[in-house]
Amino acid sequence: MASYSASRILHLNRVPALVFGAILLVALVHLSSGCSGDAAPEAYVARIGDSYLTESEVSSSLRALPAGVDTVEARQQIIEQWITRTLLLREAERLNLREEPDVQRQIEQQERSILVTALTDRMYNQADVGPSETEIQNYFQSNRDQLALREPFIRVRHLSIATRNRAEEARSALQTAAAEGAPLDSTFETLVNEYAERPKQSRMLSTRFVPASRLFGHYPYVRDELSELGPGQISPVVEDDSLYHVMQLVERIPEGSEPELRWVKDQIRRRLTIRSRKQMYAREVQQLRNQAAARNELDIPDYGSPHAEPTGMPAQGTDSTEADTSDADPSSAPDTTTN
Repeated sequence: MASYSASRILHLNRVPALVFGAILLVALVHLSSGCSGDAAPEAYVARIGDSYLTESEVSSSLRALPAGVDTVEARQQIIEQWITRTLLLREAERLNLREEPDVQRQIEQQERSILVTALTDRMYNQADVGPSETEIQNYFQSNRDQLALREPFIRVRHLSIATRNRAEEARSALQTAAAEGAPLDSTFETLVNEYAERPKQSRMLSTRFVPASRLFGHYPYVRDELSELGPGQISPVVEDDSLYHVMQLVERIPEGSEPELRWVKDQIRRRLTIRSRKQMYAREVQQLRNQAAARNELDIPDYGSPHAEPTGMPAQGTDSTEADTSDADPSSAPDTTTN
């Protein structure tokens, strides 16, 4: 009985066609190894031959989706995509496409890429020790003049709630607490516990300054409403993508401001972690080069010394505080935790 992960199906739908073709054919062995004599799983949502998409796989994929996604529609898309991809894989197997030279070359390239990425991730995980508070403070003091904010930084109390009535209740309670001068942090924590669909995100946004560009990417109406709020103001209930949102702007730090450490501490921690990873990567690659050269396995006739400094770090990114991208993480995607 073969089971093809729904989360992998979702991933396949996002990658370029050429890469998708390679991954699709790598998965072919897994799909063709079904055990027809085995009993079907107790809870499956689709079957093609001996291949099953299980309820647990669909649920796992749904949990990984961003907030605000219509889960009913997403569930149907996951199932339909799995059916389509599985049928295509079975047809590719019937045509024996994996034996074609060009397909073999693509599979081998993809396999090499996966293995290198897996090794790099393992090196990072084994050596990843975050910077100390002293290191963060020293970096901040040494680079403060270069850390001017390149966009507004925002702290906001935000609740995403399942129904309009409950959202109105939460908004009223927040307004009452603000009017009476009650401690808003403790009031908001009570509201998070009672109303929030995503309590972890609500707590994070209420305690940190976040670059404006990283806020509410999946909620355009929420984003528009937030842009109109002044400090302390509470929004009306905003319906966006099947949820109802209430928010209070705590503070907005304008672009160009010289930051306080609390505003950029997370960014500095990330930058120092990235720098440490790059240094570790360079050391590990250099060690591998030296070992290969010592075994007479490395020969670069047109480049000179086989002991040259390693290059070829993966793609770099940026952050919201510095124009310099020299510390961009080669392994990290943009931060989307607040979308």
